[in-house]
Amino acid sequence: MFTLLNTLPLQIKSPFLRKLMRIGWRNFVDSSSDSKRNKDVMIQGTSLVHFRVRRARPRDMPRVIRFVQQNAPLMWPGANIPTTSKSHVAVMTDLLSRSLSQGHTMLAEQQEANRGWLQVRGLALNTSLTPWDATLLEKWAHCIQCDSSKKLILLSAQFLQAPGLHKKYMVSQILQILLLVPPDTPRASQVAQVLAKASMHRGQDLGYKVIRFDVTSDLVNKVLSELKLTKEWETNVDSVFTKETNNQRKSSTKIKKIIVYTAFPQRDGK
Repeated sequence: MFTLLNTLPLQIKSPFLRKLMRIGWRNFVDSSSDSKRNKDVMIQGTSLVHFRVRRARPRDMPRVIRFVQQNAPLMWPGANIPTTSKSHVAVMTDLLSRSLSQGHTMLAEQQEANRGWLQVRGLALNTSLTPWDATLLEKWAHCIQCDSSKKLILLSAQFLQAPGLHKKYMVSQILQILLLVPPDTPRASQVAQVLAKASMHRGQDLGYKVIRFDVTSDLVNKVLSELKLTKEWETNVDSVFTKETNNQRKSSTKIKKIIVYTAFPQRDGK
């Protein structure tokens, strides 16, 4: 054993292994690169409010999950999902991890005095979708015992299937963008617009022919309408959550419809 350990450094310095060491390791898809579009996008506000938009990194996972938990009614309007449930937090974390691991998600941060870029103010949860993703979500939902968590997954699967964009545009992959910007955020409209444009640039760089925006708030709906995107599909929230009480409906977001917009970055050059 001593002889083997003593000769191991000599083997590592051999020409063959030295050649192997020169081969680049596979990095995370959201690691830094030399892409021109990977630079931070600054949103200049007042002297006390400054924002930047950048791609989310693996270490941002806890902050993103906390931000989504705090603004769950904006992402899933009317669902009345208990975000304090341990089983639901585990399912939500897994669902968000699947999207964040692809490396397309954009993050808007507000600069705090003497503390750097710490506070998350907006999120563009960007996910590459295939025609069979909705079926996988449905199968996953049948394995979940928690009723509220199962409802969340089935709801996500339903919204993926409804527009039928893969078949309509005959594509195998679509970039889904879900913008989450609380309405009380300073310069909320501008933050949402920069997140939307940065996400579309990301899709254009990666060669996506179709980009879909799932809109669940009035603020995002107004921003995307100004960008003159194509409205593909919409549904009433009341038709999805038929068992909601009137009090639960009043506590949800103002928008009463879930709308899907599409953009074509390769054709429009956006």
